[in-house]
Amino acid sequence: MVDNVVRLISVEICDIKNVVHGKITLTDRDKGNILGLYGQNGSGKTVVADSMVLLKYLLSGWRIPAAFYYYIRSESETARVKYCFKIMDDGNVFYTEYEIELLKNGEDCFCISHENLSVKQLDADKPTRLSPVFDYSKGRKELFHPLKYYHYFKKDMNHLVSLGIARQFTEDYNDEKRRPEPASFLFSKRSQNVFARAEGEAAKIYKLSHILQVFAAGSLTVVENSQYGLSALNLRALPVNIEWPKMKQGPGDFMLNLTDVNEADKNIFPYISAAIEQINIVLKALVPEIELKIYNKFDKLMENGKDGIRFEVITIRNGARIPLMYESAGIKKIISICSSLVACYNRESYCLVVDELDSGVYEYLLGELLDAMQDKAKGQLIFTSHNLRPLEVLENDSLMYTTVNPKERYIKTSYIKNTQNKRLSYLRSIKLGGQKERLYHETNIYEIELAMRRAGKVEPDD
Repeated sequence: MVDNVVRLISVEICDIKNVVHGKITLTDRDKGNILGLYGQNGSGKTVVADSMVLLKYLLSGWRIPAAFYYYIRSESETARVKYCFKIMDDGNVFYTEYEIELLKNGEDCFCISHENLSVKQLDADKPTRLSPVFDYSKGRKELFHPLKYYHYFKKDMNHLVSLGIARQFTEDYNDEKRRPEPASFLFSKRSQNVFARAEGEAAKIYKLSHILQVFAAGSLTVVENSQYGLSALNLRALPVNIEWPKMKQGPGDFMLNLTDVNEADKNIFPYISAAIEQINIVLKALVPEIELKIYNKFDKLMENGKDGIRFEVITIRNGARIPLMYESAGIKKIISICSSLVACYNRESYCLVVDELDSGVYEYLLGELLDAMQDKAKGQLIFTSHNLRPLEVLENDSLMYTTVNPKERYIKTSYIKNTQNKRLSYLRSIKLGGQKERLYHETNIYEIELAMRRAGKVEPDD
């Protein structure tokens, strides 16, 4: 059986942080499906990564972190995100929309007020309309719509009770921890167990939602920049993406201890070792003089009674052994995302999102890496960056820019051709305009100099 292929088409964001409305779109290509997002500080680039983190939590059926309350724009009571996908399954091609709405429902508290999954078939002999497969709205009498599917499950009281409990997850609140812990109704474990038993037309719910859940578990990786702020300070741990065994889970982070020995289950250790081997292959191409090495490995009985392996990770530079914690922030970042980049390069269904990909990475190396990904990568890469080197490498339709207009936060440029120097064209657009929306809040060098002098004269009150 051929694996399903899931491709992200677009993400539409409403009322998250400083984005009133914005939509990013990925060009549909067989290879090199890359999107770089550029703009000034605080202009909404990280909101895209935040929205993809939210998607990971939702599709995985996990509790949404309480901090997402503060992601809902302060002037709004709700936040909405719509994710659009192309799904290729058993020779059929589907267009799918998954929409979620978060609602403030108390002080520092929020819930899921709406959740919708809709689909239409793209390759049918007769074009089909976009129609809901699952539609939940807070306060509605029925657990979900369409009614024809709801009535199918309503016949079994056990199914109805399980779905009722699953719906409560959308408004869950942890009284002991005093924080909200909402989760998806559709993708919760209870709902999935019920929907998996359906037959006939109602089986559509599980078929489609399960494809997306498998995608989230094994093919969606979001790398937030906050993970590297800590590693740059040489604190204890560094996340490394590991391809776990299929029977356990999809790819996920293994936290490499930088200052002490690491411990892993004996059955899992071969996958960690394979990830280190993957990283070394890529490292030799990117930074030839560095090699990652598992050092001082020995058997150890773990606290849970299982057999384990204890080990350290070091780097070898020209024969010299160096503790990983003393490597630069850029090397640590490359090491931590290498496995994900390999998966993105080789797997059509893989979607990698990296916030501030350029952080700590030499700009020429960054350009070379993106050039290779654009030319031959099978998966999808979405990244934010401040470094303008990628503008000289990527095709124009692989770039989007933030604007100063919160109601139209993301745009693709007009009147710029691939034959032009996109870096210079972007800087010219900042200075002279010419795009559909203004790209930069204007700054003035003389005002900056004056502000520096005035700030230096500030003294505490007597």
